[in-house]
Amino acid sequence: MLSTIPKDKLEKANPKITRNRWIWIPVFILVVFVGDRVGGFVLKKIAEHSQFRFTSLYNDKAACDILVIGNSRGLSFYQPFLENLSNKNVFSLAYNGMAANLGEVFIKDYYNLYPAPKKLLLEITFADRTNEELIPAFATYLPYSKNLQTFIKEKEKKTFYGTKVTHLLRYNSEVFQRAIRHLNTDDKFWLTNRRISTAMQAASEDLENVSIDIIPDLENSLINIVKIAQEHGTEVELIVAPFLHNYANALFNLDEYIESIESKTKLKVNNYAKSIKDPQYFGDYFHINIYGSEKFVEMMKADNLF
Repeated sequence: MLSTIPKDKLEKANPKITRNRWIWIPVFILVVFVGDRVGGFVLKKIAEHSQFRFTSLYNDKAACDILVIGNSRGLSFYQPFLENLSNKNVFSLAYNGMAANLGEVFIKDYYNLYPAPKKLLLEITFADRTNEELIPAFATYLPYSKNLQTFIKEKEKKTFYGTKVTHLLRYNSEVFQRAIRHLNTDDKFWLTNRRISTAMQAASEDLENVSIDIIPDLENSLINIVKIAQEHGTEVELIVAPFLHNYANALFNLDEYIESIESKTKLKVNNYAKSIKDPQYFGDYFHINIYGSEKFVEMMKADNLF
C-alpha cells in the first residue's frame, strides 16, 4: 500500500533522505571537475602531437636559418619555395588575421627558445588592423608561454581566468582545430592554390581610394619585433607582399604607411605591392596563390633578400 505521509514530514522523520539528496551536489561538481581536467589533458596531448607551426614552436622543432612573420599575407613566403631556392631551413610564424602585437609575443618566445636565425622576413601589413577576436583562440598554447599568458591576461581577461576554471576552454577555438588538421601533415605547405574569380577581377576595376591605416600600438609591436631580432644578430628584411594590381593601384596611402615604418626602424621596406600584374597569380585582392608565390619568391631571391 502506498504511503500517504506528506514528503516534508517523511523527510523530517528520516533525515537521511535529505542528506542523501544533497550529497549528490558535491559529487556532481567533483565529476565535472575531474572530467574537465581529464578532457583538457587528453586534448593537450593531442595538440602536442600536431605538426602545426605553433605546436612546433613549443616542441623544439622550429630552429631555422630564415624566420617568417606576418598575417595571412606572410604565407606568401611559401616555405618549400624559400627552402628550395636558399638551401636553408625556413620556419614560418605567419597566421591568418594575426596582428603585430600577437606576432610580437611569438617572436619573443622564438628568441627565448632557439638560436637566432640569420634572417627575418617580416611582412609589414599586419600593423594595419587589430584582431581581438583571434587572441583567445591561442589559449591552446597558454601552458607553454609566460609571454602569451601575460598578453592574454591583459587583452582577454575572461579567457585567461576562464581557462583557469575549465581547461577545456583552451581548446574551443579555430587554432586547436587547425592543430588537429595538421596531426599528420606538415603545415609548411599552407597556401591557397585557387585563382581569383572573374567576378572579383571585374569588381576590382572599380576600386578607388582604398586605405591602409597604421595602428600606433601595432606599429610599436612591429618596431619591437625588429629590435628583438637585431639585438640577437638577425638581419631583418621588411617586405610588402603583392596585392592584386588593381587593388594596389587603389591604395592611396601605402607610401605613407611604408615611410612611417622606414623612419622608425631605419630600414628600407622592400615594396612588392605592384610587382605581379597578372590576376591568375592571385587568390583574391590581398593574397597571391601558390603560383604567384613561386614568382614572388624568385623576385626576392633576385633581390638578395635571402
